Amino acid sequence: MRLFGANTSLGIDIGTTSIKIVELKYFQGKTELSNYGILEKYGHLERVNDAIQTSSFKILEESTALMIRDLLKTSKIDAKPAFMSLPAFNGFVVAVDFPQMNPKELSKAVKLQAPQYIPMPINEITLDYQVIEESQDYIKVLIMAVPTEIITRYIKVAQLSKLDLKGLELESVAVARLLGLKEKGPAVLVDIGGRATSISVIDNGTLRQVRSIDTAGGDLTQVIATGLGINPFRAEEIKKTYGLNIEYQGELAILRLLTPLLDVITREINKTINNYYLLTKRKIEKVFLTGGGANLLGITDYYSKNLSLPVFKADPFSWGLISYSPKLAPIIAEIGPNLTTACAVAYNKIT
Repeated sequence: MRLFGANTSLGIDIGTTSIKIVELKYFQGKTELSNYGILEKYGHLERVNDAIQTSSFKILEESTALMIRDLLKTSKIDAKPAFMSLPAFNGFVVAVDFPQMNPKELSKAVKLQAPQYIPMPINEITLDYQVIEESQDYIKVLIMAVPTEIITRYIKVAQLSKLDLKGLELESVAVARLLGLKEKGPAVLVDIGGRATSISVIDNGTLRQVRSIDTAGGDLTQVIATGLGINPFRAEEIKKTYGLNIEYQGELAILRLLTPLLDVITREINKTINNYYLLTKRKIEKVFLTGGGANLLGITDYYSKNLSLPVFKADPFSWGLISYSPKLAPIIAEIGPNLTTACAVAYNKIT
């Protein structure tokens, strides 16, 4: 959509416990954040099933659409061409090598070979692929599959939200593509959400593999609540305020409470690093944290020490890929990781 000489679009990230919307504007060769909205849903802190969606709980179209409409209204964001992300746990991604062939032959080959790699009934999925590497001898293809039922639900959400939906994309694919514009070496991208964490490998600027685990930010809150004997809402405040940096209530350190869960993520990251090296003989050089969990105070230092690798908090604003109003400067470091997926699905769609 062209508005006053600029292309604009919406990126929408429907997470497990929150909804994020960004309005991006492309004008005179620059992409800018022109508006955003974040809706946090905290009911899951008291009732584990009170989430927008999880790996076992499917999105409810009517209630989700209502939240989106409210968020658009509150944020004063006008309906524009919209792009939505699909959670990593709803899809399957695998990189496969094929012999060199023309595009038409490759399309047929992917459809024939996909059932060998996709652990879902082929008649129940929507299949897509993209070429991520090519030489004279082979073509490396990223095969992506999402249950068709999930796609249908998201389309219904968009319709009920009165959105002009132009595309759906797996969040892991979108974020890897966006951050891959800056980072070309082998790296691990860890997206820590409210109820799930995705761990991806990017190499040469493209996604190579991804997996999801259920350990995430909400679990950290529950551990604090149990350990300190307080309600989950107070525990969430403490987590955001103190993070891993100081002790709380005398000798009971928050770090001591959180370490077992943080180490679950550490083990999964190490497993991903080792598997990628065995597969490619390429060593992971860096780890990037994004998602709301990346804002936990002290988390980059914690993982840098435990992984013996440089660890950075990453988002499209710190990378310089998307500009923003100077008025947002005091909070951009905090909101940036939360908005990464929404930005990723809309970025490049408006240029």
